[in-house]
Amino acid sequence: MSTSQDSSGAAAAATYQVAITEQRTGRILLFDRNAQWTDANVRWSFSTGNAPGWDHPFEIRFRDTRRYGMIALMTFGRPGEGRAAIVNVTSKAHLTRADLLWSARITSYPHCVERVPDAGTVVVAGSRDRLHVFGPSSSDPATLKEVQTLEFTKAHAVLWDDQNKLLWVTGGTVVRSYRVTGSMRDSRLVKHGPDIKIAGNGHDLQPDYSRPGTLLVADSRHVYSLNKATRALTTVASLPHPKSYVRHANGQAMWTTDPNAEDSVWGGPTVHFSAGGDRTRPGAQIYKARLYTTQFH
Repeated sequence: MSTSQDSSGAAAAATYQVAITEQRTGRILLFDRNAQWTDANVRWSFSTGNAPGWDHPFEIRFRDTRRYGMIALMTFGRPGEGRAAIVNVTSKAHLTRADLLWSARITSYPHCVERVPDAGTVVVAGSRDRLHVFGPSSSDPATLKEVQTLEFTKAHAVLWDDQNKLLWVTGGTVVRSYRVTGSMRDSRLVKHGPDIKIAGNGHDLQPDYSRPGTLLVADSRHVYSLNKATRALTTVASLPHPKSYVRHANGQAMWTTDPNAEDSVWGGPTVHFSAGGDRTRPGAQIYKARLYTTQFH
């Protein structure tokens, strides 16, 4: 990896857990970072059975709710047929589609999903140029229905910023922010501030847990640090086709890449760590790796 990131990225990792979206088997798997990533060491999982529209998991992230405790937000699918879904993480260790709290068919190839606390809003980034805004009629996610659809070129990632009360989105060659007005079924996104230009196709947005006040943005070949207050970008890494990138609070970076951009597989078998100790599942197709946390920054 060619990188200009600071030397704190080489700090030894604390023990924490990592969730991966494994597209070959249609599963989301949670492991201890320092364990061997074998089936015997799976701490939590969600399995789709690779049903139509549920294959190829693209996103997993964890959020806290007053009603259910921890939930998982997930997206799946192929071009023209996909799903966004919510499941209660605290119910049991190994879940399937029978355990869902909510799901919706998304035909714009959904790559990411986020929840806006208090408003109850759920936003799905459809990589075929759409943002889908869902609002509930109560605290039950089963009442979510689509209330707004916005055009956004190649929308790949969406992230709630609880410090500035903004929803950040990236896709194509821009990063954009929105205010969320209203709540529940009256929730709407309103563009806020100037667009931020990036070099390639935006793929991922994550907090930088080692640097509150900044986000990490991954495009086709770069990772940037974005200052949320000034909107200034700094390149922190050059990587071949990064699909996800995040930094732990202790400074260690974790990322996934597409090792062969010419084939139809969007991930490889390995999750990389700046402190070493990469983790590999032979034969796996890992699109994203996420820290097991509900924190926004």
